[in-house]
Amino acid sequence: MERTTRPDESQPTRPSAGLPAWLHVAALAAAVLAGIIAFPLVSHGAPAPGAVAPDFALKDVNGANQRLSEFRGDIVVLTFWASWCGPCRETLADLDGIDAAASGGPVVISVNIEGDAERARSVARSLGISHATLLDDRQVVGRLYDVSHLPLTLLLDRDGVVRGTWSRDRVPPKELLADIRELQQQ
Repeated sequence: MERTTRPDESQPTRPSAGLPAWLHVAALAAAVLAGIIAFPLVSHGAPAPGAVAPDFALKDVNGANQRLSEFRGDIVVLTFWASWCGPCRETLADLDGIDAAASGGPVVISVNIEGDAERARSVARSLGISHATLLDDRQVVGRLYDVSHLPLTLLLDRDGVVRGTWSRDRVPPKELLADIRELQQQ
């Protein structure tokens, strides 16, 4: 007895059956490319407490390269600022004082995101900032950290994990100092 098969039993059918192979490859490539482009847009956001702070490298006001991951093992206070932001200037002054106030104090890193390197250098000098001041001229790191309000300040533990964030307002120095002391005891 001869068996007859229906088309759906002999082979699985594809909705695009009959289309040229190059079109399948092109469609797959387009889907992968769309995922690569869209994923950062969808997953974009400031690192939340408990997340590892994304690594980056920028030049400081003296032209030296600085990489965030070089400070693993240290408590880090990372702040993003611009010269036209009043609370930013207050925060920078407060953070410069944190170095002296906390014995074995944290590493303080400030990142200027306004794109005018000379202006950033001028403000850093006028405020007498002694901590590392990095220049994010193209705002690459600002986008990585989703800086939408200034100042944005993050407290990182010795493993680079975000333990606190402050946005829009001056960081309360007593609160920050208490959080730093807590991390120092861990």
